[in-house]
Amino acid sequence: MKTLGNSKIPSYVPIYDRLYTDIMDGVYEPGSRLPGEAALAGKYHVSRNTLRQALTVLVEDGLVTKIQGKGTFVTYDGRREQEDHGLYNPMITCSRSRIDKVDVYYNFGPATEVGQRKLGLRPSEIVLAGNSVFHAKGKPVGHSFMQIPVKHIENLNVDLGKEEDVREVINHHIFEVSASVKMSIKLIYAEDYITNYLKVSRETPLIFIEEIFYNKEKEAVSRGKFYFLPDEYDIVFQDKET
Repeated sequence: MKTLGNSKIPSYVPIYDRLYTDIMDGVYEPGSRLPGEAALAGKYHVSRNTLRQALTVLVEDGLVTKIQGKGTFVTYDGRREQEDHGLYNPMITCSRSRIDKVDVYYNFGPATEVGQRKLGLRPSEIVLAGNSVFHAKGKPVGHSFMQIPVKHIENLNVDLGKEEDVREVINHHIFEVSASVKMSIKLIYAEDYITNYLKVSRETPLIFIEEIFYNKEKEAVSRGKFYFLPDEYDIVFQDKET
């Protein structure tokens, strides 16, 4: 039997550790561009090939991202981790860049048959249905579709006749009052109805997540369908603390 105890530590590990520490310590601030490969290799006294291996692992770990033609940017933000203390809207919280605009389109009416089944509703029950498009740095980066039974909004102390209140329900309040979530995730390719929202071509790869949110009484209080442009998001979920 072979033993792995004498395996050498890969040459990129020490530089990975140093870059990791510098990112954690704020030497490279969230959203900032790292120096070029030649400058980094010189600073840390390693070859460019070793540096590239370390950067590849940092990308895999969600600490940095590479944007072709622009460079490598820090995506880790310790401030965001400190704020993660419950269920939240992943379109806003998990975006690599600050969401600076949200377009919301909504209506009230009976749920679709799928919505009725997943939310445990009768055909006569009314839901708030909202499509939201999330923008960062002047472009769409994600889209969500929410179905929220009106009966679960009545206790939120909001005025459904006011657009601003409805926007807050769709993108904030319903997440804050949820106690647990059931989630499914998969890779999909954009169809026409999504391309219109995200301004991408058909067949563009997207991360798709469907979530059913429940209150403390185990009632389904909302259903969310979330479409992420992969390069724009680091998706992390944390169950609500009890």
